Amino acid sequence: MPRYFFDLHNDMDVLDPEGRECPDLAAAKDNVLKEARAMLQASIGETGKIDLRHHIDVRDESGAVVHVLHFEDAVTVWRGRDMISEPPTGV
Repeated sequence: MPRYFFDLHNDMDVLDPEGRECPDLAAAKDNVLKEARAMLQASIGETGKIDLRHHIDVRDESGAVVHVLHFEDAVTVWRGRDMISEPPTGV
């Protein structure tokens, strides 16, 4: 099973030295989306703030970045009746 590495880029760069096995890239993308949403939820709970500029790079075993998930692409943001941000399709 392939191993993917999830490198967090927020206020500092945190490279994933161990990675985790996922059946394929689609599963890795699903994994990173859930992880980003959990981080956003924790940030809101702890500080009442989110920073949508943060992102997570997904690397394959060769070290190539195969997917980038920007935190702004992990959520849909509404202000009043206006949608001001929504994840692109396929995320």
